[in-house]
Amino acid sequence: MKKITIDHLPRVEGNGGITAIIDGQAVSEVKFYINEGPRLIERLVIGRTPEEDVSLTPRICAICTVSHKLAAVRAMENALNVQVPHQTNLLRELMHMGEMIESHSLHVYYLALPDYLGFPNAIAMASKHEFEVKIALEMKNFGNHIMKVINGRFVHGENTVIGGFGKWPSREELLWIKSRAIQFMPFVYKTVNLFCTLNYPDIPEAETQYACCLPPHEKYGFWGDEILVSNGDRIFREDYRQLTNEFVVPHSYARHSRYQDKPYSVGALARVNNLGERLEGEAGRMFRKYFNDHWKKNPLYNNAAQALEILYCFERLPQLVDELLEIDNTPEIVSYQTQEGQGTGLVEAPRGLLIHHYRVEQGLVKGADIITPTAQNAEDIERYGMIAAQTLLDRGEEEKIRDRLDIIVRAYDPCISCSVHLAEVKTVEETAWENQLAEIKRQASPLFIGIGNITQGDDGIGPTLITKLKELGIKAVCSSELDTQNIKSLVNSDQPFIFVDALDAGKKPGAISLIPLLAVLYSSSLSHRLAPFIQNEFSYSQLKKSYLLGIQPRSITKQQHLSPEVSQALQRLIDQLEN
Repeated sequence: MKKITIDHLPRVEGNGGITAIIDGQAVSEVKFYINEGPRLIERLVIGRTPEEDVSLTPRICAICTVSHKLAAVRAMENALNVQVPHQTNLLRELMHMGEMIESHSLHVYYLALPDYLGFPNAIAMASKHEFEVKIALEMKNFGNHIMKVINGRFVHGENTVIGGFGKWPSREELLWIKSRAIQFMPFVYKTVNLFCTLNYPDIPEAETQYACCLPPHEKYGFWGDEILVSNGDRIFREDYRQLTNEFVVPHSYARHSRYQDKPYSVGALARVNNLGERLEGEAGRMFRKYFNDHWKKNPLYNNAAQALEILYCFERLPQLVDELLEIDNTPEIVSYQTQEGQGTGLVEAPRGLLIHHYRVEQGLVKGADIITPTAQNAEDIERYGMIAAQTLLDRGEEEKIRDRLDIIVRAYDPCISCSVHLAEVKTVEETAWENQLAEIKRQASPLFIGIGNITQGDDGIGPTLITKLKELGIKAVCSSELDTQNIKSLVNSDQPFIFVDALDAGKKPGAISLIPLLAVLYSSSLSHRLAPFIQNEFSYSQLKKSYLLGIQPRSITKQQHLSPEVSQALQRLIDQLEN
């Protein structure tokens, strides 16, 4: 029995993991763990007013805040019989476009693209693709600007209310959005061409069901009053449970969903598969140019679908601004008298179909149901993970399974935080590093690379240990000894690397940690600096099999001696490595 586990998925929003169990030549299980959990928001809004609800519920997530706001507002307006004017819907759509641009730009360039260009993250990718990284950041900031102008803030804005908006943007602000959108168009075309022509692996590929909102008037869009399933079924908003059929699974805090007892997918790929023929203009032309059967069965093409939607949004922005400016009056907030009712709001969040449902009695919320895209996608993520793992195992490519599971989950662009807010904490035993180090030595002969300064007290951990290891005949080198030629030879080698340095991991002085190098590079909480060539020169496969061996320092000050705690830890390391 073999277990492949990714405890903390990198480059996704939230805390999740995925595990595959291999029994001989069979993949017996793939589980997608969502470690953030119980939907406390649904309980917090009980007894609140509708206005408090539409302020509280977007706090589920700071990534999809506009989508949650719109879903909540639409649900409440349906429950309270509030009919807003056309101009209000236009401005809401403009705001929604800002979130789509911001979220999609972040995902395709900063989270997904490193997988296909061979980099561990976007910072490393910038060394060779600086222009793309910078423009993607500009696009993201532009989306944030749209949300800030219309909703008051780009995270958890409060300008959108039941019945309308508290304040309307000025003509100058709207014209600036239009002008800036037009300026971006050349790079938007390049974005579509790039992501629609990437060499996506053909594992996994399998048919699935797709579900999304059905926009009115035969148009492409991000909300509606019906759900469209790829088999042709149409489900009215109040009957949404016919689709979702939520059920509890023991390994995840989020419920799963199936439609007609089969997994289904939501998101940009679902929208493009179900509604792509409705795309017009350049987005329609690009759809007809690039869409093929792979889009129907390969989840990795969600990245291409998001790029196509970025183009749709940028084309739609000037149209929306022009329509808004043609209307002279600024509508007031629509008031309401209704104190009882039930209503559902359907909205397409960047990651897929988002559903809010509320029951209001005597002017207060008595029931709430929020179903997020990532929870709906969980079953299909596990299914595609199983297909990929088994196919690779059958081909004798077991070593690719871990990476492929990682890429599959990331392609779905999961917003795990939307499942809401109880993180699982795991404690690693203090002696766990000993078994890890012994296992690494058993599998291969690693090269130890010391980092640090022997004149800075405990910061001399790395060079001091390297000196001892050389005396023992163990392959070791200090980073200061590496020149350009040495670095090239390291990059071209197949051996694993163990970097040794002082590491502030928040532990007691002298505590030893052995951490995968990728985990260090992905973490913003570890106080650490690695040799500058690592991210730029090392391949992704080398980074995956390399580690940081760190000792918690007591003090990093200008002195020649290590602290007693660190000296004792170094001796423990030497004793372990001698055996």
